[in-house]
Amino acid sequence: MVGQILIGFYFMFFGLWNIYHWKPMINVMLANKLPSPILLLSIAIGWQIICGTMLVFNILPFIAAILLMPWTILIVFMLHPFWHFQGELKKQHMALFITNFTVNLGSLFLLAHMHSP
Repeated sequence: MVGQILIGFYFMFFGLWNIYHWKPMINVMLANKLPSPILLLSIAIGWQIICGTMLVFNILPFIAAILLMPWTILIVFMLHPFWHFQGELKKQHMALFITNFTVNLGSLFLLAHMHSP
């Protein structure tokens, strides 16, 4: 249960973090040529906060975990494209990519499995 609360808090925290860092996130989305960045970021923030809250308060945790999986995959590819970098910056982005991808997605898979119908 503590793990579930921590995972939920993680997503709630970064949803609020993205509100605070709205402009830099929009710039990243524009640099990646994503369509309608304001709409997409608004949806992503709501998605993070709502699903994170669902996990913290144990409200349909299976559904919340499943809904967060695509978000986790997309954001990791968008924020840490290590294949675009060289040298030390490539190593840093690769480490962040692998860490975020495996820890977040692995946690969500475990959570979904624990609460599967």
